[in-house]
Amino acid sequence: MHGNGVQSRRPTISPKVVKELLRLGYLQPAKRFKPHIVERALARLRADLVRDGVVKGGSPLNDRIPAAPDDNQQPSAVPSPSAST
Repeated sequence: MHGNGVQSRRPTISPKVVKELLRLGYLQPAKRFKPHIVERALARLRADLVRDGVVKGGSPLNDRIPAAPDDNQQPSAVPSPSAST
């Protein structure tokens, strides 16, 4: 615990995760420093991965985070990884 006994509500998001969200189109560059926008982008990515059968189960972020009016960029699908054999 910290000095005042209050823990941070949001975990720290890795710069690598933010970079991938930007690359995949789930996050707009101008909004990468807004934690609630990054959380929504992660929730959308997870929902797409679950829907496409890449991962199983619900979201650790309480299933859905409602979209905000300024958060209107949503990719239609997760890009498929290319086979390199």
